[in-house]
Amino acid sequence: MATDVKLPELGEGVAEGELVKWLVKPGDSVKADQPIAEVLTDKATVEVPSPVAGTVGELKFKPGQVVKVGSTMITLANSHEGGAAKPAAAPAPAAAASKPAAPAASAPAAGGGKVQDVKLPELGEGVAEGELVKWLVKPGDSVKADQPIAEVLTDKATVEVPTPVAGVVKEVKFKAGDVVKVGSTMITLEGSGSAPQAAAPAPAAQASAPVAAAAKAAPAAVANGIFPPVADSKVLATPATRRLARETGIDINSLSGSGLAGRVTREDVLSAGGGAAPAVSAKAPAAGGISIPKPAYQGPAGAIEERVPLMGIRKRIAENMQRAKHIIPHFTIMDEAKVDAMVAMRESLKEHAEKNGTKITYLPIVMKALVSTIREFPQFNASIDDAAGEIVYKKYFNLGFAADTPTGLVVPVIKNVDQKTILEISKEILDLSKRARDGKLKPDEMKGATITVTNIGSIGGTYATPVINHPEVAILGMYKIDEKPVIKNGQLSSIKVMNYTMTADHRLIDGAAAARFLAAFISRIENPGKLLVEML
Repeated sequence: MATDVKLPELGEGVAEGELVKWLVKPGDSVKADQPIAEVLTDKATVEVPSPVAGTVGELKFKPGQVVKVGSTMITLANSHEGGAAKPAAAPAPAAAASKPAAPAASAPAAGGGKVQDVKLPELGEGVAEGELVKWLVKPGDSVKADQPIAEVLTDKATVEVPTPVAGVVKEVKFKAGDVVKVGSTMITLEGSGSAPQAAAPAPAAQASAPVAAAAKAAPAAVANGIFPPVADSKVLATPATRRLARETGIDINSLSGSGLAGRVTREDVLSAGGGAAPAVSAKAPAAGGISIPKPAYQGPAGAIEERVPLMGIRKRIAENMQRAKHIIPHFTIMDEAKVDAMVAMRESLKEHAEKNGTKITYLPIVMKALVSTIREFPQFNASIDDAAGEIVYKKYFNLGFAADTPTGLVVPVIKNVDQKTILEISKEILDLSKRARDGKLKPDEMKGATITVTNIGSIGGTYATPVINHPEVAILGMYKIDEKPVIKNGQLSSIKVMNYTMTADHRLIDGAAAARFLAAFISRIENPGKLLVEML
């Protein structure tokens, strides 16, 4: 029996990965759970196991290609269960997610009386799921093709989900607040029979309908790559068209769309005076769903240059940094700490740490001081939920730390720092740092941070302005220890100092609060005894 081995889910919200390399080749025999490939997600390289044993047939992708979750990677001939059923179940959800929008949206209307599933279609590039905000229909309702049936919240916006066919709602599968994966059945329709509007292109009269009416009309052809409109949008348009309108100074809401169901097209924008969009690529989607200009670069004629694709972790870093700087109004405050006492404490603990199989750096001490300070200033351990208009105060203390790796910056996370000793934190830091450099971190080891520490002290630099790791609202920077001359009691002497920076989200944290926070933090760094007293 032949079995398709599909790319399983690689983590929450991860919709695709870049194939790094194959670990098998055609003709190889593989066991159940044996890794068959390495795939790079937005933050780490993960090994993909085969759920069953068999003989490798065709490899469906080449290294460097992007593989969507649920796509068939290889086919195994003579496959059979390998006995160990536990990980073999892992690809199952992926298989379910592998039937996304296309089947739902493109499903032709069957004859009357047939029961048909309406699935959550693709909501945008890289969007794997959405939260059900509310139903717009209920069991027993008759719906028309393209009628919105629900509002779903993605990480980008609230969108209305239309039904591709008409019928009577038989059952709704989720309740408000549930997270629905793309491709999951949302409702079942009984007696569905109307053909999708994709088969009936918008007539001229519809195209010239008022903007408001066009916005009300649901998009017809999701299967054709037209995504549902944003619920509060005034007009229908693709993200690229909206971006073009912004970049060319056209109010897209003032346009009447000539596209399907009154959709405003790129041509509409250009006809309205938008002209071409010079030096701006219109083909690339916005990073993280946010429209960010992507200006082209043209070097001097004849200059010696080399172009390489922006991909992998470097591409993700670029997108994350752009998103963070786009969303968060940053500001940074800096100060200096006298660290003679902390240096002495670390020296006194070295032998004890070595006997316990680890070594102590300053980072775990800083983390404990940071947690103690956060207890005083809870707004530094929070996030802003822009979609809901709420501040989320977190009652747990997961600290990320920026790790420099050969492939770029990654941020492993130490979970529940408040519940661990300095020795335990030290061991975790060493373990996560090594696996980060080796590209072996698991996705869940890099998510869930509530605040991040970046330490470039070992490399150099006096101060920096670190970028906040969205959706966090602050990041602490620590720098190298140096000696500084001081005059005390008329005598010249030297003290050890260490610089710290606090970059904060100005939407939530005022400058005065940041200054107080940094002062309170430094007081603990300068007085480790106070820190020890506060430890649980």
